[in-house]
Amino acid sequence: MSVRSAQVRGRVELSGARPQDATDAGSVWNSMVVPRCKVVFVNVSKNASTSLKWLTAELSGQDPAVFHSVMGLAPTRQQTIHRRASWVGVPKLTELDADARAEISPDNGWFVFGVIRDPRLRAWSAWQSKFLVGNPRHAWHKFRDAPWMPRVPRDDDDVVADFARFVEALGGPGGQALLGDSHFKPQTDLLNEDVVPYSHLYEVSELPLLLADLRTHLEAQGLPGTYALTRENETPLSVAGRVFGADVLEALNGVYARDIERFGHLWDFDKVLAKDPAWSPEAFRDIAGRVATGQRIADLALGADHLRAEVRELEAGRRADARQVARLEARVADLEAALQRRTLRGLPGAVAGRVRKTFSGT
Repeated sequence: MSVRSAQVRGRVELSGARPQDATDAGSVWNSMVVPRCKVVFVNVSKNASTSLKWLTAELSGQDPAVFHSVMGLAPTRQQTIHRRASWVGVPKLTELDADARAEISPDNGWFVFGVIRDPRLRAWSAWQSKFLVGNPRHAWHKFRDAPWMPRVPRDDDDVVADFARFVEALGGPGGQALLGDSHFKPQTDLLNEDVVPYSHLYEVSELPLLLADLRTHLEAQGLPGTYALTRENETPLSVAGRVFGADVLEALNGVYARDIERFGHLWDFDKVLAKDPAWSPEAFRDIAGRVATGQRIADLALGADHLRAEVRELEAGRRADARQVARLEARVADLEAALQRRTLRGLPGAVAGRVRKTFSGT
């Protein structure tokens, strides 16, 4: 497969087979619907996902403090935006009924968009942010025992070798576990172009154009604003052609063949192969620091999980004890009543009255 193709700038050409509305998009779980803005964002992880989710949070009026207060494995405040349970009033397409989805259409004034990226660069970026820098969830929890987990690199050779081992695993018999993770899943699978009625698709380098189009759409909805994208540097090493050796490139081209077939005309990968930046000692120190921090965050999150489990167990025990006390108190009351009835049986009325007063404490 050739790695060379023409570079096309601007909006990505939409599929001719796209549907008119979202009626059949009831399985698209990676979607965010903002009804008041008539906006649907179909998220593709590692394609400016964090920035676009914060933008969506702004559009939908989310409170940032709610995300920031979440305890868990997110390594930074910015990353807390990915906890879907914290969102309010922003349903997935899966959470809308067919009638509501049928209203979602560019013909009805909806702005339905997604962002795509060269899958080989996306894999390099995802490998860095999830494994090389020790992301708490991926490196220390989800894939912690994987044999291809990268070492803390000392130099360029370590990085090149460990990325090659990872790509070999990605394209190997056990690669399905990785490809099931949204950060490595093919973009054509995540976009679901056959059921999502896109009005716009953008290459990740064209985010300024996305913002301009979105502002125009929002102004038409009576919602003007100066919307911007935040940015967080998750990848300390810039892309270099040396990480894409022949075997690595062949494997990535195979894994992401459908992405390249659909969008490959957008990228000139020869330009990537020609890049030869120097990775500074500071970058390697940064990686080592992030790995140590990620490991400690994972430790603390695991400890917090254990404490929460202990609290739940104690609360369950307390509730069980309270129920047992209530049962015993009811039994004592029953026994006292039975004793009173047996004691009074056969006594003269006056004597029985005095005994009743004794039982009642009056």
